[in-house]
Amino acid sequence: MSPSPKAHPTAQTPETLDTSRDGQDTFVITPEELINKLAIPTFAINSDHVITHWNLALARASGLPADEMIGTQHQWMPFYSHQRPTLADLILEPSPKEMLDKHYLGKYKPSDLIEGAYMAEDFFPDIGKAGEWLSFTAAPLLDGQHNIVGAIETLVIISERKHAEQELIAREKRYRQLSQIDDLTRLFNARQLRRELSRHIELCKRYDQPLSLVMMDLDRFKQVNDTWGHLFGDKVLKTFADIIHRNLRTSDEGYRYGGEEFILLMPFIDEQAALQATERIHAGFCNTTFITEDGSELQLTVSGGITRLRPDDDYDTLLGRADAALYEAKNSGRNTILISRQ
Repeated sequence: MSPSPKAHPTAQTPETLDTSRDGQDTFVITPEELINKLAIPTFAINSDHVITHWNLALARASGLPADEMIGTQHQWMPFYSHQRPTLADLILEPSPKEMLDKHYLGKYKPSDLIEGAYMAEDFFPDIGKAGEWLSFTAAPLLDGQHNIVGAIETLVIISERKHAEQELIAREKRYRQLSQIDDLTRLFNARQLRRELSRHIELCKRYDQPLSLVMMDLDRFKQVNDTWGHLFGDKVLKTFADIIHRNLRTSDEGYRYGGEEFILLMPFIDEQAALQATERIHAGFCNTTFITEDGSELQLTVSGGITRLRPDDDYDTLLGRADAALYEAKNSGRNTILISRQ
């Protein structure tokens, strides 16, 4: 919608002047004047979808004067680049809900205030330079016998509110991501592990599906930090996390459980299939050569323990069994992946 020249106030007409019984003059505002004086852009159509009213606010907002619009079926012009029904048009249809679903599915709802009216919100890319968000309400117009003889529609620009809502949603999404993601490795964190592992346990039990859990730990990582510093240690952690990312299925999830400990959540596969996937991660890391500050080449190893969900498992028992398998792998000389024997 673009601004139009400022309109002059409506002049007084004989129809607006009435004389009361006591002889004093009183003003009777006609429907045309009432609609025209509304500050909200408004138009009305008859049962043939012909415009009968096009108020000053809408004329100014759209740049389309009333004398060019009244008597036409061009009510779509301020809002769309091509001819299509407006909300007012749709509520005149014999089956309005079917047509509303076709054009505004998920964007409209019945009015809580006016019987037979509907309200909607939508983005209109053809309004202005960058488009506008509008909130619009259409209601049927009835004659004395309660027959529908037309419809009226009001429109409010709500772009500022929608942009604020979208920014709030984006902020909440960023906050959720920060609360779920480990900053260094970009894997999920331990807080998210508890939520997701508990959910997957319930899901796999309900549908009698396998679930495998892997716990991995970088061997002698404290020695790496003590010898080469924490910045080098961070580089090792990020490299290992990248290898995890590259080797997981879309249904799998990787977590930094704490320090140099990592968890792999693998739903819908047994421990043997989980072992194959874990061995790929193990080989990828162990075959990586790190260059230290003095130019030395360094290769590191990782150990892991794997377990499978059992019918009586909960979060603690499943995680505890993976931890025990990892402990056994560490005590067996490190640089190995073991399936739990418990």
